[in-house]
Amino acid sequence: MSKTFVSVNDTVLVEVIGRAEKRLVFIAPGLRPPVASALISAMAVVPHPAIHLVLDVDAEVSRLGYGDKDFKGMEMLQAEAARHSLTVNHHPGIRIGLLIADETTLIYSPTAESIETENRQPDKPNAILLEAELPQSLADACALGEDGHATVEVGKDVIDAQAVAAVKHDLAARPAKDFNIARAERVFSSMLRYVELEIEKYKLTTRILHLDAEIFGVRDEAVAQRLAGQYHLFSKTDSLTVEIPFVGEDAQPDPNRPKEKFGPLSVDKERKRIKKRFIIEAGKNRALILRRDVAAFEKEIERLRKRMELYRDGVQSQIQKRIGEIVAELLAALTETLKNNPPPHWASRHINPTITDDDVKRLFQEDIQKELEAVQTDFNPKIRIDYKEITYATFVDKDFRALIEKRFGKEEIARILEEHDAAPERRKESAE
Repeated sequence: MSKTFVSVNDTVLVEVIGRAEKRLVFIAPGLRPPVASALISAMAVVPHPAIHLVLDVDAEVSRLGYGDKDFKGMEMLQAEAARHSLTVNHHPGIRIGLLIADETTLIYSPTAESIETENRQPDKPNAILLEAELPQSLADACALGEDGHATVEVGKDVIDAQAVAAVKHDLAARPAKDFNIARAERVFSSMLRYVELEIEKYKLTTRILHLDAEIFGVRDEAVAQRLAGQYHLFSKTDSLTVEIPFVGEDAQPDPNRPKEKFGPLSVDKERKRIKKRFIIEAGKNRALILRRDVAAFEKEIERLRKRMELYRDGVQSQIQKRIGEIVAELLAALTETLKNNPPPHWASRHINPTITDDDVKRLFQEDIQKELEAVQTDFNPKIRIDYKEITYATFVDKDFRALIEKRFGKEEIARILEEHDAAPERRKESAE
């Protein structure tokens, strides 16, 4: 090595450790069996007081891919160190890599294989190489100074077999994902996300007026409790359309453009268009969207939301008109029944010996007034969108893979995965 900025991986670490004779410091989150084997071999060469080994003994280290998935490398190293009366020490959360082997010092960024494959390309540096005399402050911090472990800064706690066994038990209970799968999952999570789109309360045919069962002459309390007195304000064939201002792409009304007719069918049409443009149906009431499309999707949703707000305001007068018609319809149908058999609670609310048509009209309107007011304020169409991330369980699902391959093409998906997994390097190395 002659450069200052270099590429470090397990192969380089094994090579440099193999040259150590006088001193050896290895600090990293975790390690894999080849590096562990190299450190074990160095124990027979390097003076024991000049050896300082520090790792993060935590199952999460293996799940992230800083070490092997089954913690085998750590187990090997700790057991052999104990046989040599040496210790492997623990420092929680350490995420930097440091190797000091005689006059060679490597400060490097360890690779989390759940995110990317280990770097094997020399033109992609992840380390600084120092071959001059070791700075005294670094030597002291790593227990290589005159005071030994008295000045050590990292790795003050000794790792024993019990600590290793606890991590292996944790990994058995919650195993690390296969790193190739985890990286592919990350790729798809960066491309896609689940989306839920719901448009609620925009159809006037769902508006209902609730009527007390007593109005229909029901006097039995048990029957009245079970009888649902409901009257639909609009028939299923009604589709109220009103004129609203034209709404531009900025979701703001444009007074310079002609007004447009808008109603429930317009909402259905817009929802269908937006879903066709942006949403990937994924079965079982699930839908996906490309992350790159989210901004444009939300822009369309905001425009539709504004148009629905204008529709809501415009239709209020229609609701008021329809409510007046409903009262007239119901009175025409119920007046004689209510005169002949008025609800008992009306008895103290009129002074005429016999209830009159005017009494019936007044009392009926009083009884349903709250319901009428609720109908007017209840009409408030809403759009709700919600996002969720793709999970590991989703990615390994065969139907999901088939879906995205059908949507984007099998060759395209294979290319994306190949680029992010850096698989060509491994295949090339295996061939050699």
